Amino acid sequence: PHSRRDGEENRKNTAPTVDPVDFEGFLMTQLSNLDSELAQELGDFPEDDLDIVFTPKECRTLQPSMFEIEIEPLFACMALYDVKERKKISENFHCDLNPDSLRGFLRSYTPSIDSSSQARSAVFSVTYPSSDIYLVIKIEKVLQQGEIGDCAEPYAVLKESEAGKMKEKIEKLKAQAESFCQRLGKYRMPFAWIPISLTNVFNLSTLEREIPETEGLNERSLSLEDSSPVSNFKTVSLTLSTFFKQEGDRLSDEDLFKFLADFKRSSSLQRRIKTLPGTLKLEISPAPENLGYCLTPELLPVKPFLENRNRPHKEILEFPIREVYVPHTIYRNLLYVYPQRLNFANRPASARNLTIKVQFMCGEDPSCAMPVIFGKSSGPEFVQETYTAITYHNKSPDFYEEVKIKLPAKLTERHHLLFTFYHISCQPKQGASVETLLGYSWLPILLNDRLQTGHYCLPVALDKLPFHYSIHSPETPPIKWVEGHKGVFNVAVQAVSSVHAQDNHLEKFFTLCHSLESQVSFPIRLMDQKITEATLEHELKLSIICLNSSRLEPLVLFLHLVLDKLFQLALQPMIIAGQTANFSQFAFESVVAIVNSLHNSKDLSKDQHGRNCLLASYIYYVFRLPDPQREVVKPGNVGARVAKIFFFLDTCYSHFHEELALQMVVSTGIVRESVFKYAWFFFELLVSFDSGILHIEKQDNPRRSRFSDRFKDDITTIVSVVTSEIAALLVKPQKQAEKINISLAFFLYDLLSLMDRGFVFNLIKHYCNQVGTMQDWDCIWLTDSLLLEFLRILCSHEHYLNLNLFFMTSTYAPVSPSPSLSSQNSSSCSSFQDQKITVFDLSAEYRQQHFLTGLLFTELAAALDADSEGWVSEFVQRKAVNAILSLLSSHDLDPRCSKKEVKIKIAALYLPLVGIILDSLPQLYDFTISDPRSGKGRTGNTEEEEECAGAINQNVALAIAGNQLNLKSFGITLVSLVWSVQSATLSPDTTRNLLICFLWIMKNADQNLIQKWIADLPSMQLNRILDLLFICVSCFEYKVGETWPDFLVLLSLQKSQDVKARLEEALLRGEGARGEMMKRWNDRSVGLSENLRWRKEQTQWRQANERQDKTKAELDQEALISGNLATEANLIILDMQENIIQVGNSTECRDNLLGGVLKVLVNSLGCDQSTTYLTHCFATLRALIAKFGDFLFEEEVEQCADLCQRVLHHCSSSINITRTQACATLYLLMRYSFSSTNNFARVKMQMTMSLASLVGKSPEFNEEFLRRSLRTILAYAEEDKHLRNMLFFVLLQVEELLCNLNSILSDTVKMREFQEDPEMLMDLMYRIAKGYQTSPDLRLTWLQNMAEKHTKRKCYTEAAMCLVHAAALVAEYLSMLEDRSYLPVGSVNFQNISSNVLEESAVSDDVLSPDEDGICSGRYFSESGLVGLLEQAAELFSTGGLYETVNEVYKIVIPILEAHRDFRKLTLTHSKLQKAFDSIINKVLGQKRMFGTYFRVGFYGSRFGDLDEQEFVYKEPAITKLPEISHRLEGFYGQCFGEDAVEVIKDSAPVDKRKLDPNKAYIQITFVEPYFDEYEMKDRVTYFEKNFNLCRFMYSTPFTMDGRPRGELSEQYKRNTILTTMHAFPYIKTRISVIKKEEFILTPIEVAIEDMRKKTQELTAATSQEPPDAKMLQMVLQGSVGATVNQGPLEVAQVFLAEIPADPKLYRHHNKLRLCFKEFIMRCGEAVEKNKRLITADQREYQLELRKNYGKLKENLRPMIERKIPQLYRPVMKVHSTRESFRSHSFRKYDAQTSSQSTKE
Repeated sequence: PHSRRDGEENRKNTAPTVDPVDFEGFLMTQLSNLDSELAQELGDFPEDDLDIVFTPKECRTLQPSMFEIEIEPLFACMALYDVKERKKISENFHCDLNPDSLRGFLRSYTPSIDSSSQARSAVFSVTYPSSDIYLVIKIEKVLQQGEIGDCAEPYAVLKESEAGKMKEKIEKLKAQAESFCQRLGKYRMPFAWIPISLTNVFNLSTLEREIPETEGLNERSLSLEDSSPVSNFKTVSLTLSTFFKQEGDRLSDEDLFKFLADFKRSSSLQRRIKTLPGTLKLEISPAPENLGYCLTPELLPVKPFLENRNRPHKEILEFPIREVYVPHTIYRNLLYVYPQRLNFANRPASARNLTIKVQFMCGEDPSCAMPVIFGKSSGPEFVQETYTAITYHNKSPDFYEEVKIKLPAKLTERHHLLFTFYHISCQPKQGASVETLLGYSWLPILLNDRLQTGHYCLPVALDKLPFHYSIHSPETPPIKWVEGHKGVFNVAVQAVSSVHAQDNHLEKFFTLCHSLESQVSFPIRLMDQKITEATLEHELKLSIICLNSSRLEPLVLFLHLVLDKLFQLALQPMIIAGQTANFSQFAFESVVAIVNSLHNSKDLSKDQHGRNCLLASYIYYVFRLPDPQREVVKPGNVGARVAKIFFFLDTCYSHFHEELALQMVVSTGIVRESVFKYAWFFFELLVSFDSGILHIEKQDNPRRSRFSDRFKDDITTIVSVVTSEIAALLVKPQKQAEKINISLAFFLYDLLSLMDRGFVFNLIKHYCNQVGTMQDWDCIWLTDSLLLEFLRILCSHEHYLNLNLFFMTSTYAPVSPSPSLSSQNSSSCSSFQDQKITVFDLSAEYRQQHFLTGLLFTELAAALDADSEGWVSEFVQRKAVNAILSLLSSHDLDPRCSKKEVKIKIAALYLPLVGIILDSLPQLYDFTISDPRSGKGRTGNTEEEEECAGAINQNVALAIAGNQLNLKSFGITLVSLVWSVQSATLSPDTTRNLLICFLWIMKNADQNLIQKWIADLPSMQLNRILDLLFICVSCFEYKVGETWPDFLVLLSLQKSQDVKARLEEALLRGEGARGEMMKRWNDRSVGLSENLRWRKEQTQWRQANERQDKTKAELDQEALISGNLATEANLIILDMQENIIQVGNSTECRDNLLGGVLKVLVNSLGCDQSTTYLTHCFATLRALIAKFGDFLFEEEVEQCADLCQRVLHHCSSSINITRTQACATLYLLMRYSFSSTNNFARVKMQMTMSLASLVGKSPEFNEEFLRRSLRTILAYAEEDKHLRNMLFFVLLQVEELLCNLNSILSDTVKMREFQEDPEMLMDLMYRIAKGYQTSPDLRLTWLQNMAEKHTKRKCYTEAAMCLVHAAALVAEYLSMLEDRSYLPVGSVNFQNISSNVLEESAVSDDVLSPDEDGICSGRYFSESGLVGLLEQAAELFSTGGLYETVNEVYKIVIPILEAHRDFRKLTLTHSKLQKAFDSIINKVLGQKRMFGTYFRVGFYGSRFGDLDEQEFVYKEPAITKLPEISHRLEGFYGQCFGEDAVEVIKDSAPVDKRKLDPNKAYIQITFVEPYFDEYEMKDRVTYFEKNFNLCRFMYSTPFTMDGRPRGELSEQYKRNTILTTMHAFPYIKTRISVIKKEEFILTPIEVAIEDMRKKTQELTAATSQEPPDAKMLQMVLQGSVGATVNQGPLEVAQVFLAEIPADPKLYRHHNKLRLCFKEFIMRCGEAVEKNKRLITADQREYQLELRKNYGKLKENLRPMIERKIPQLYRPVMKVHSTRESFRSHSFRKYDAQTSSQSTKE
């Protein structure tokens, strides 16, 4: 912690926050002298525009067509129901589907028909879609006599009638219907209905979307666009042919929901319900955006309103199942009345056909019925009364009517709902009225000045209603009631109103505010409370405090009005009862409480930055300056009941911002905490108010006098307090600190457009100083992150350049920005000379003049500071770099900055960034580390790699600097990069962004200035620039066919990607050849011009992480951009190198720089490049060779070798221009190399090695094009006039070189033919390497190529052997150069590792000398190279499981390390040895180690060419089965020759080629096992020794004399075949040819001896195993003594031992078999006894059975075992024989010898 603090203090001392320039004072003196268009905009910034785009919500349009039934008028009514929630979710839509002929039946009841009532299409909205929503259509008809079933019967009968009688019946029914319509036309009765599941029409899940308040806000803007997916919502036409008959006793909504639930569960329900035939056509489709001729639920027209249409569309009001938190934005005052049930069961019999007349009354007189009830279809818009449908002869009917009422804006106590109950006579009676009055009921609309809603059970009055009944509830008047004043009428009332809050707290607050704004008489009545003038102030304060206690839904609905009233109260001091009342503090605290409540509610949505969307909408769209003229109230009579409530003091509305700032400053406690927690809201209020004032005043006032000093002091205090609050929150709620920090940044961002900019700069300075002094060492990275985010937002200002006085940079920049020093603003040459050294430095003068940029650069330099890597996180570094990247992209896209001279000035503003990048060079990610072309790719020593990997995943680096060519380089290292990988702190993506900034500056800066700067730099700094360019080349390499992987998208946030794409585009828009490349892509810029102006809403709060799927066109465009970016970046790098070469002509500079320049060029040639760049690069290379050839070939030998390899690769290019340029360059390289050294050997060796490496590892070169290039080079040599005197010698050398190269190419062609055959491919590579026996460098290269191929195939042992051979080769030539005791003498020292290594012994010294120029010059021909090869081999041996060999390898390495006293490596080496020995100990049981499986493979047939009749032993991975290798080889050669032409020989018998088809290719595959003589087994003790250094293998072939493979025991022969290979396994190949083949035939008795030996060995192993394995022991015992074993030991004994053989030759075999059985039965006994000790209690019977079988076997074998052959026990003769007589197969020779001697005797 102490060192951290010291480091931070040093950081502050080096870059203190300077005083900003006096901005306004500077402008007053300098603005008139400037001619820059951008500078002129500094006079005042234009007001920002805010674009708002409205898009209608996703809707559903239902469009029914007409019925085809023409008997009587029918009326449809439809609505949406949610079955799961058991709620009606929309109001009713009425439509008339009758033709004019039927509609005429009701002409007397419809005096007028408004167009709004003729709608046949409706727009429904569903906020919460689900699969439980049904569209229910109800059909009504005119009332007629009879039950519903009786009235519906004609419809069912007509369906079955004959066609001839149908017309007559229809006419009769029509006449009957017309009669009823004339008499009962205004009454309806239920008829039919049909439910439609919307799930069957379209997938409702596709309509899930956010309601408007959940719309995400952009950083500075709000969009009402609703992006609901409607891809699956398509227009659907339905035709309904059946309807359900209504049942008179099931009309309520409860019955409907129950039926729908059953209907959804079971489709059979439909068959149990009576249906009616009919036809109804519906069309369901998504509503278009602009629906012409549409009416709102209030029947108001919606633009565009087309008057020429007959039928309008109707918007249907939704009743959401849950709360929808959307504030009221339109006037809506609707009341819905739902009569539900009437119980007249106890009434007299006349009350049967019941209906209810509903009226909205403004008084008690019948004429007071108001025409505010919405009419139904085909009638007037509004009516005074409406009737419910009638159920025939039902005294307790249910109702389903919905009465929609348009409430008056002002309600009084006399407004009420009047219900009149009638009995309707269906039969005409002379003189009798149709209606019979039954009673009345009513419901007052207001109760204690509140709207009455809810469910009511009202009594019904029988008498005429008394006077003033409406002001009382139905329970009060003393009149006669049905059933003794008992409630018999159920009714529900629901209001949808933007006038009535329906919340006690809100009602009280609005009422008291109204009393302040209007002339009212005191006392006023508020619910059950009377409020006098004296208590008004107290009650109002209480209501303000209690506002936050109101329910959330009404508070949100009336949020805009509540906030407007509170801000009005906060602004207006009032006089109440002669006293001044100030509500500012109460109103402000209430606002804070509401803001806090809205943010804390889980039901309300927030944007991605945690801002409540409702409050953001209020600020952007609702909050406006109050109108003072509207609020003035003239004083009245003091003695009257109407009091003068308040008046305005001299305070103007424009002082609102001062009052708000004051309240923010003086707030305390919880209020203060909430104010700063949600500071964004109050900051936006301040800015909105201030900008509104300036808009009114038209910005005539100078900035310095626009705001009062008090307001400035308050702003200063707010900034200071908010900064302190941020510091306090750093410890725990860090997210909260980030939000407040962002809010403060945007607040100052806005103030830059409104206030004195110098004043705002000072606020920024105080913020930075305050943040710099409050840093906690545990979260210092978070503090830096907050500061960077703060600066990033400020720097995103649209006038950022002018705020930083960018036009004062470069040659026009004064030393100080102070107006008093303006005389220094000169463009003279002397001024240029004075500034040339400092323009790249982050000086105090720079930071003062370019204040915001200076702050940003200071933070960037601190984040990249190498001393601070311990505490600066990668997150902070990425944030700092991305901020700079965003700025540069904005400049390049700004049309005001498109002129070249303007870009030069902008680039000059960023010149200090170049110095910062050079200073941070050790922190940059080196993209060349994971690129094998750079020579830094390492294999082996994985522990060191893990230690050096640092925080950067190498996979990330590989993805960014991908290796396509995979070419090996020899030692490219950066000159000045003396750091290690551990010091790199920047991620690959951050480094890439920083390098983009560097290249942009280098491209757009004044080139004369760049050259002057380079000329004055010391060579060390120039080398740092070259190192930076070297990294740039690898960073911007074009990756063929690659896209950015997911982890890189996660590394860089979305905005960084967008900005990076913009800046990359900027780099691609250059002049000359660079600009030409992008002309095909310039169409992308079309469409950008409309939005190029920087608006606040275009600045994002925080980067998003979303990644969208891209189309093929977009991917193609990205690939084009990526390729052009790589070209442009490399051209900029090339320009920089040419600048360095041009200004660095001195000898010292040349010596130090040319090597670095050449490395950068070589690195660029190793990357994928465009032809444009390659043309320029080759030209630069040729100029470099021609100018500095002598120096390059003497001092940069290794670089020239790499250059040769790169150029040779391009000689095989398929592009003609690239190939031509490469040939010219390569010949020039050869020519100047020969001229400078007068020796062609080095060039010859380098060319050969380069081509060998190229063809061995690169799959991309083209043989034909390479041959053409070689011929072109020969033509150059023949035509070279400057070398005419030495032409013959040069031609000979060139021809010899080309011959060698062609030979390599020929082998390469063969290699390509066998790419899929790894064994043949390795044979070819082996042959090529063998051909380079006298060229150690090339042989070493090919051995390494083979090692790499083996590693890819996971043949680690063979790869290690290749490296061991390479190491032996190096040791041979090192021993020739120097005699060191600790070095191996040569390949002899490697014999313990492999006996094959002796082939690396060098030829005699007179053939090849290792010290010859160009021979053994590679980096591996050194002691360190030898150690490196052996260490890699040891790692591969360890990976392959050959731990014993690791010890042998390190026996050679350790003496070298001891001689060099490299104790660190010795420690590591011994730890690896310990690890290897531990592995051996852990796997001491041989069965656990698997080294490989071997197969003999023979090839037969002319199709194989050279392979015909050749046999090989193949080494395959462990546990490889015979079918696996058979399938692999058969599949490969089947592809080569055709599947029908390849055949696998199944057996292992000798192949008779005469019997084979000559047109086919035959493969014989046999499993073989290692074979050892008995004397060898003494030395091969361990399992490893039995599987290492193998060169003899054996396989057996059973046969009988009659040709069958298997027969009886007495006729079963066996052929043992022993194969000897050319080399021992493991070798540098996985297959080795067979050089010797031996065969031995075993007789049946010898086969029996061999089998019994194996069984005895198995028993011995199972018995002696430790720890014992009971299962294995029992398995072996069961196979030995089991009673059911076929051809078991007993049968063998009975066949061969039952009788003494007649042939004396078999005596010895007979005796040997007898002894085998004797030992076998003994081992069986031991095994049975051991099993007895191992068994458990439940295995005793099994043990007894084993012992019993063993006893039987022993008894059966006893006579045969004890019988001896007498002839064998006579005196033994002395036999003179060789050692061969002791071999297992020598008995027959001995018997033959004995027989011959006896014959002689």
